Amino acid sequence: MTADLHALSGAYALDAVDDIERAAFTRHLADCEPCQLEVAEFREVTARLALDEGPPARMRDSVLAIVAQTRQVSPADRPERDTAPAARAERWRRATLGVAAAAVLAVVATWVVMDQRLSDEQQQVRSLRSERERIYAVMNAKDVQMRGADLPTGGRIAAAVSDSEHGGVAMLAGLSSPPAGQTYQMWVVTGATSRPAARLPVGVQGGTLVFDWTPGATAFSITREPEIGSLTPTMDALATIDLS
Repeated sequence: MTADLHALSGAYALDAVDDIERAAFTRHLADCEPCQLEVAEFREVTARLALDEGPPARMRDSVLAIVAQTRQVSPADRPERDTAPAARAERWRRATLGVAAAAVLAVVATWVVMDQRLSDEQQQVRSLRSERERIYAVMNAKDVQMRGADLPTGGRIAAAVSDSEHGGVAMLAGLSSPPAGQTYQMWVVTGATSRPAARLPVGVQGGTLVFDWTPGATAFSITREPEIGSLTPTMDALATIDLS
């Protein structure tokens, strides 16, 4: 599962979650109105795009041709009084062309927005699948090591690492809310050097995060850091897990 259940709304709507994620999100969805609206919207957009082959390749040329044919008239060019049938017909033609051009442009703009949104959702699904596959690879590795520790401020952290997979999985639950402007950041420790591993999103107090693990590293630690994260720890470790 990801660190924030809200982030699963797109993948859930596209049925791109596993059984555990589906069960957890279904329970969450029952009490979360924003997620209910997002899921409904994602499904509506997906259904529409499934029936839409996209705008014809010639649409852009047609729109530009309509715009080119509609001459912009300045106030100085307009007669004070013009009731001739030919003039009224010309004004009607121009007005019709203008409305048609605006309608076509609106359709194109709507399709572009919907296409971009679907592309973003597909990218999110690919990212979630990649993350899930990496978690499984680490947890099922023959050389996986897993240890945990309680935090003095509340909550617990566990880390599973694999030298052969060059990866790790951090599992956090029940963490207390950090002070304003701070979040939780994890570190891979090699000797006296700490390298950034993963950071919880602001406002999230638990979840599962994947990170890169360097063979030869000896420990995994967690600190509180500024929301933007740090390159090196700026505060004392709340917990250190020995993985040597």
